[in-house]
Amino acid sequence: MNNFRLLVIFIVYFYIKSSLKVFATRQRDDLECEFPPKGTEDLRHLRRKRLTTETGVVCLEDYPYTVSVRLHDKHWCGGALVATEWVITAAQCFDYTTVDEVTIRLGSVFRDFGGKLLSAVDIVRHPSYKQRVYYPEHNIALVKMNTKAELNNRIRPVALAARDTELPAYYGETVVTGYGSVTTGIIREGVNQELRRMIVNEVAKKVCRAKYGIDYYLQHDHMCLQGRDRRVALCAGDTGDPAVHFTNVNPAGTLYGIAIFSGTEDCANKSKPGIYAKVSYSIPWIVEVITEKKESRESEENTIQLEITE
Repeated sequence: MNNFRLLVIFIVYFYIKSSLKVFATRQRDDLECEFPPKGTEDLRHLRRKRLTTETGVVCLEDYPYTVSVRLHDKHWCGGALVATEWVITAAQCFDYTTVDEVTIRLGSVFRDFGGKLLSAVDIVRHPSYKQRVYYPEHNIALVKMNTKAELNNRIRPVALAARDTELPAYYGETVVTGYGSVTTGIIREGVNQELRRMIVNEVAKKVCRAKYGIDYYLQHDHMCLQGRDRRVALCAGDTGDPAVHFTNVNPAGTLYGIAIFSGTEDCANKSKPGIYAKVSYSIPWIVEVITEKKESRESEENTIQLEITE
């Protein structure tokens, strides 16, 4: 009889434990990660090698600055929210586009639905960016949206690195986030692709130049970042992805780089690092563009709209 009671208690204990674990997972998936999406098919089969965590799930609360820059309502480039009305991305994303073709999706872990979809009303490329140059400097652009983003735990600007600072080498970790393709060079591969991340290390310019040879010329404001997992790399649709450095002291992160080139190898088998434009080398211009638009309505909220890490 005692053995029977012990067996019943044992079964009840594990049932309750399993139920609580499932409940906690559902709470996190539904409330934090939007995964799986309610009312749609389970998209877990889309989880592959690049820009992903071990489990495949990336919570937008961890990277609420990440946006999808869209062309004709299709994902085109990555980007980061840096002010309530402004997104930063790569200038090359707009070489052959007009502002009325561009929209921005914010606050969704999926690139094709959810969150907020806002129109672009202005695209400002760095004045030193030259479209007809093969390896342009200052490959950075700012996109102004038609309305202020309503900030919450999934939509929040990221702080910018201080002027001319370099990516910290010996502490913290740098994370690249994006909605690009998974295993092919086709930007629109798959549907409703979810947000993924890649943890990267900086590669010295000398080493990076040797790897690329004549395939790419590194400019003074370029840096090279490579995924810690060599099977994980930038792919089509990841141009403009933000590279953000996190520390225990600064858990919200600081933006240091914007992805601009990743080589021509297959996405899951790249030996070359990705190339990024250094945001810190363009800080004066970024501040000028954003603050100039706000001269007539300066207030305390400007501190939230544009934050630069000292």
